Amino acid sequence: MVRNPHVVKKAQEELDRVIGHERLPEYADVESLPYITAVIREVLRWSPAYPIGIPRRVIQDDMYKGYFIPAGATVIENIWCA
Repeated sequence: MVRNPHVVKKAQEELDRVIGHERLPEYADVESLPYITAVIREVLRWSPAYPIGIPRRVIQDDMYKGYFIPAGATVIENIWCA
């Protein structure tokens, strides 16, 4: 966000237009804030706050898109690609 101040400005303009200065945003406002929603998704895509999926252990050797995954390996799914 520091490297893209124009994004911060546009997000603030959307908040001011939709929410105003009298209250905080609520979950019910999500549909009215598409730019803010997009910014949040992009920030979390670039720098997730937690592991993206639940770690799982592979129980048998597998091939996925040409990659060999050995039994016993730990894999973490990328839920953003689902």
